[in-house]
Amino acid sequence: MASEVDICNLALAHIGDPAEITSIAPPDGSTQAALCKKFYPIARDECLSDRDWGFARRRILMSKLSATAPSGWSFWFTVPATFLVARSVVAEDYDTPTEYKVESHSTHGTVILAEVDPAELWYTASIEDSSKFPAAFVTALSWLLASYLAFPITRAVNVKEITAKFYIEMLGKAAIVDANQQNLAGINKPDLNLRTYKPSGIKART
Repeated sequence: MASEVDICNLALAHIGDPAEITSIAPPDGSTQAALCKKFYPIARDECLSDRDWGFARRRILMSKLSATAPSGWSFWFTVPATFLVARSVVAEDYDTPTEYKVESHSTHGTVILAEVDPAELWYTASIEDSSKFPAAFVTALSWLLASYLAFPITRAVNVKEITAKFYIEMLGKAAIVDANQQNLAGINKPDLNLRTYKPSGIKART
């Protein structure tokens, strides 16, 4: 299990910086720690967003807003506090994805627009506890963080380019490892026909 500091020191090693920071919250007083505090959360959420990671996948029955949904949509919902990226919206009784749209609202913040209610959101959560990160994800994240640290520390554009390329490579390897944690082959999922589908609450009344 890697700590935030471990990931930051690995990123610094990727760019050839010999520093060994001891803390980023708060920073230990070094320039490297201050830069890591600035860029680590950005790199972490970016890396989480780049793939539908199994370890970061969450499902939740969304809370519907009572006001009339924006034009063109039947329902709208709030998102959970840990919401980072939407992956799918499904009807309550099905695993088949249905139409949805993510928007920003002046009062309600990020909202999900959909055509079914109840609706379940499948999303990637923003995970702050680095002990939950698989080893392959840690490696990929460290290279992405290194790409953010490269120019401020080394002032070398080529180092930034190299670390960015390594991130793409390590991201692909981590995605393969993550994909191997599930096997959905041969599972038949029903097709959702929105013209005939009735949520369970309605079916119970008919």
